[in-house]
Amino acid sequence: MASEVFDEPHNDLDIRRLFQEIEHNIKVLNREKISEITGNVSKEDFNDVARTAARLRARYLEKVIQLESTEDISSSDISTLRETRLMYEEVHKGFAALQHALHRGYFSLAE
Repeated sequence: MASEVFDEPHNDLDIRRLFQEIEHNIKVLNREKISEITGNVSKEDFNDVARTAARLRARYLEKVIQLESTEDISSSDISTLRETRLMYEEVHKGFAALQHALHRGYFSLAE
């Protein structure tokens, strides 16, 4: 079927249907796999991840501000700053992925 659709350039409706079918299959597969691994995701879980991201953001910014008051910034100071930033960035990316999955309907928030 797919080769037929792409062989006929004037068949836009079939191409749109194909992509809708693919999108639907992606949604079904993601819903299935995410719920299989995570179980129900509650509003509290969602807010806990947001809270963790905010806490790590604050910790990172605290380290940035502390550097200003340090006369001789050491490589250890920079390493600590980098580690703190990486922790924040990873959780931030994880939260963004969680938001994306919710927005795409890959899971629904449980009460």
